[in-house]
Amino acid sequence: MIKLNQSIRHFFGDEGFDEGIERVPTEVLIALAHTLGIFEGSTDKTSLIRTFRRLWSEGETDNRELIVAFFKHEGKTYPNPKPKERPHEREEKIDELLEAFEITEGERRDLHAAFIDIRTRKITPDKIASKLEHIRYTRKREALEKALEGKFNFDDTLEYYAPITYHIDTETFTKIHVLKTPPLNEKRLHEEALEVLVPEVSELKTALIHQKQEQTNLFLSSLNLSTHRYLNREQIIASLKSAPPSTQTYGSLNIDVLRDVLARHLGTPLISVGTDDLIIEIEKQLILPRREEPLEYTLSLHLDAHELSRQIWNEEELTITTMVEEQSTHEERAFLTELEHLMNECRERSKLLEMSEETLYAIVYELLMPYLTLTPHISSKTSRRVLFSYDQRIAGELLKRQRQALLARTVRDFKNLFPLARSLRRRLIFHTGPTNSGKTYTAFQHLKKAGTGYYLAPLRLLALEGYETLRDDGVSASLITGEEQLLDENATHISSTIEMLSFEVEVDCCVIDEVQMIDDRDRGWAWANAIIGAPAKTVIMTGSPNAREAVIALAEYLGEPLEIVEFERKNPLELLKSATPIDAIEPKTAVIAFTRSNALRLKQQLSKTYRTSVIYGNLSPEVRREEARRFREGETDILVATDAISMGLNLPIKTLLFSKADKFDGQNQRNLTATEVRQISGRAGRYGLSEKGYVGALTGDVLKTVTNLFTKNIEPITLPFNVMANFDHIMLVSNILEEKSLSNIVDFFVENMKFEGPFRAANLESMQEASAIIDHYDLDMRTKYTLATAPLSTSSPLVMAAFEHYVRALEQKKPIAYIPPKQLGNYALSMEELQEAEDRIKEISLYLWLSYRMAEFFVDAEKARLFRGELNRFIENSLQQSHFVPRCKTCGKPLAPNAEFAICQGCFNNLNRAKQGIKNATSPSNRTEKDSRKFSRRGR
Repeated sequence: MIKLNQSIRHFFGDEGFDEGIERVPTEVLIALAHTLGIFEGSTDKTSLIRTFRRLWSEGETDNRELIVAFFKHEGKTYPNPKPKERPHEREEKIDELLEAFEITEGERRDLHAAFIDIRTRKITPDKIASKLEHIRYTRKREALEKALEGKFNFDDTLEYYAPITYHIDTETFTKIHVLKTPPLNEKRLHEEALEVLVPEVSELKTALIHQKQEQTNLFLSSLNLSTHRYLNREQIIASLKSAPPSTQTYGSLNIDVLRDVLARHLGTPLISVGTDDLIIEIEKQLILPRREEPLEYTLSLHLDAHELSRQIWNEEELTITTMVEEQSTHEERAFLTELEHLMNECRERSKLLEMSEETLYAIVYELLMPYLTLTPHISSKTSRRVLFSYDQRIAGELLKRQRQALLARTVRDFKNLFPLARSLRRRLIFHTGPTNSGKTYTAFQHLKKAGTGYYLAPLRLLALEGYETLRDDGVSASLITGEEQLLDENATHISSTIEMLSFEVEVDCCVIDEVQMIDDRDRGWAWANAIIGAPAKTVIMTGSPNAREAVIALAEYLGEPLEIVEFERKNPLELLKSATPIDAIEPKTAVIAFTRSNALRLKQQLSKTYRTSVIYGNLSPEVRREEARRFREGETDILVATDAISMGLNLPIKTLLFSKADKFDGQNQRNLTATEVRQISGRAGRYGLSEKGYVGALTGDVLKTVTNLFTKNIEPITLPFNVMANFDHIMLVSNILEEKSLSNIVDFFVENMKFEGPFRAANLESMQEASAIIDHYDLDMRTKYTLATAPLSTSSPLVMAAFEHYVRALEQKKPIAYIPPKQLGNYALSMEELQEAEDRIKEISLYLWLSYRMAEFFVDAEKARLFRGELNRFIENSLQQSHFVPRCKTCGKPLAPNAEFAICQGCFNNLNRAKQGIKNATSPSNRTEKDSRKFSRRGR
C-alpha cells in the first residue's frame, strides 16, 4: 500500500493523490472511470474527482493498482504549477514583520517557530499580532498555574490536588483528591495582574478544600460497614485507601471488587475490561423483514466503571438486565432504519424495473450479509459497496427500461414529467383570502409541525424571513436561493425561492406562497411547476381569491383532492374620502410609486420634512430588508416604496397612499388592476400593529381611480398557465432534432411544444436572448442551459458585459475571478452613481448564482459576497441622504428636484426641433408639444 502511495506521487509532482487528481483534465478522468468500470454517464469534473478520492481513500489494493497502472500507461505527469519559495524567504518575511512589534527574544523565537511552516503569503501582521497575544496569555497562565500549584482546563477552571483526611471505624488516613474551582473570568485572566489573582484564587482553593473535607466526613458517616448491600468491611476500607486521586469522595472500585459484585448479585461475568469500560457480551437474534432466517449477532454492553461504582457505594438497584434490553432494542431499531434507507435507495434506483418487494429484498440480503459480522450495523462504506454491486446487478435491465422511459416522455402530459410527485398520494390545500388574513401564518403552523417540509417564497427576502421564522421556532432548516445557500446537515426543513425547488426530495409538507403569481408573465411557470411537481404528501397553497378557479382547474387536471380554506382580513381597511397633500402626511405612512426614479424623487421631497425609508425592486434584498427594518423600528416615519412591498413584508403601515394609478409592466404603460390595488393596499393596518388600515392617494384623480379599483370585483386568473422548459426537455429536443444550437432548440420549444392540460410554453424571451449569445461559444449543452437560465438583467449593459466575459472564460475553461470596481465613497452623489451600485449588486448576484452551479470556475464567491456587503452599505448610506440631484439624461445638467421629465428644457427643445424636422419631411401633420413631451418622460 505504501509503495502504491509513493508510485502515484511520481505522476503528481511529488504531491498526494487528493491534490494531484485535481489537475487531471476531465477527458482523462472520464477515460479512467471507463477503465475502472465505474462510469455512470456524468461528465462533471467535481463528481468524478469525488468518486476517485473515495475509491483511493477506501484503500482497496485492486483499485489503487488499477489507477497507478492507468497513469503509467498514459505516460503523462501533472506536476504542481505553483513555483516553490526561495530558501529563507519565509524567515526574511517573518523578521521583517516582527520589526513592527516590541517583543522579547523568547517571544521572537516562539513566533519564528509558530510561522516557520506557514506559507509565506499567508503570514500577515494581523496573524502575528494574534499569535503574540496568545503566546503572552499562555505564559501568564503558566505563571499563574505555577504560583497556584494547579492546572487550568479548557473552560478556565483551575484543577489542583488537595489532601483529605479519612476517619472510618478505627482507621485514619489521608488521600489526595482532584478539586476544581468554578470557571474563572477570562477577561480578568487576561487583564488582572498576578499579584491580584494569586491571593484571590488561593483563598478560593482553601474554601473548596474545607468544603470537600466536610462532604467526605458526611459520606463516611453514612457508610454501613457491617450491613452494606454489596461490600464487606474489608472491601470498603481497602477500596477507599486504594482509589486513585479523583473528584469523587469514594472513587471507582477496582476490577476484582466489581467482578465479585456482578457475579454474586447478577450472575453476569465480565468478558473484557478497559480503563473505564466494563464489557459484557450477549448472543442475540433479530428477525428481519421478508427473511425466514434470523440475523444472529453479539450484543456488547459497555458499563461505565464510575457509574457502576457509584451505584454500588450508594447501595442502589443494579439494572443491567434493563440496560441489555434497552441497548438491544436501540441497536436493532437503528439497524432496521439503516436497512430501510438502503432498501429505499435500491428501490429508487430500480423504480423503472417495477421489481417485486420479495425480489428486491432477496438481492439486497445476498449482497449485504457478507458485510455483517458481529454487530447489526450498515456503515456508509458498506452501503456504498452494496449499492455499487446492486447497480451492476440491474444495469442491463435498467438501461433497457430507461430507453423505454425516454420514449414515454415524448408523451406531452406535463404532470408525468414529475414522477415522484405522481407516486405520492398528495393532498392539496388552498388558503385563500385577502392580505393580512393569517393564511400564510396558518400554513406555517402546519409546516412547523411536519417532520420535513419546504417553504417556497416568491422573493429571496421572504425566503430568508421564512428560514429565520423556522429557526426561531426551533425547527432545523436550510436556506436555498439562487445565489445563497445556508445549509444545515441536520435540517428537516428548507426555505427557498420557488425556482430552487428540488423535485427529487420527498417531504411531508410543502407551503407554496403567493400562488396568484402563477399568472405572472415572466415567473408564473415556477408556481405551475411547483403545484404540479412538489414532492410532498401535503401541499398548502396561499394566495388571493382570484387564484381560486386556477387552483381548482389544476387540482382537477391532477386528479388530486383539494380542500379550500377561506380567510377573512383581521383588520379593516378604510378608504380615505379626500386626497392627502404631500406636506400633510402623518408618520407610519407608506407612499407608493411605480418606478425607481419616482420613488427617489418622492423620497427626496419627503426627506425635507420627514425621516424617510425607500424600497424599490432594483435594490438588493439586503438593502430592502434594512430599509424595512428602519421603518419597522421607528428610525424613519415615512416609507416610499414601489409595489415591491406588495408581497409578504410585515410593516407597521397605518396609512398607504398611492402617488400614481398607472405603471409600466415591462411592455406597456397601463392603469393598475383591481388585484394590484387590493394587494398593495393590504399592506396597511397590519394585524397586531394597527387597529385599522387607511388607503388613499396624494392627488384627487389618483384617489378616484384607486377608489374605483378598490371596490371593483377582482378578475379571476385565466387559463392556460405558463410552464418552463427544463434541461430534460432541451436534451429531448436536441437528441430528436440532432440540434446543438440552444437558441434553435428554445425557438423550436416555444413554437412547437404543446402539452395536454391547461399549459403553454412559458415566456422564454430572456432565455432566447441569452441563448443567442451563448451559441457563439464552444460549450456543452448542460453549461449552455445553465447560462441561459441565469438571472440576467438584460437592461443593464454592465451585467450583460460581465455575462459575455463569463461565457468567454468558460469556453477557455479558465477560472473566473471577481474583480471589484474602484474604491467606493461613503454614498452616491447622484442617481447615476446609485444606479451603477444597484447594477453592481445584480452583477454579483449573477456571479454568485453561477458559482453555486459551476464552483470550479467561479472561484471568488467569498470575495463577491464581501463586496456585496460593501455595496449594500454604500446603497443604504446613499438612501439615507437627501442630496440627490436629478440630472438631464442627455447633457447631464442638474434638473429641478420636482422635475417631471428626464431631460432639461434645452435638450427637450433640440429634440423637439429635430423631431419636427423629420415630421415635416415625412408627413403634413405636426406632433403637439404635449405629445412630444410625453415621448421624453422618464420611467414610462
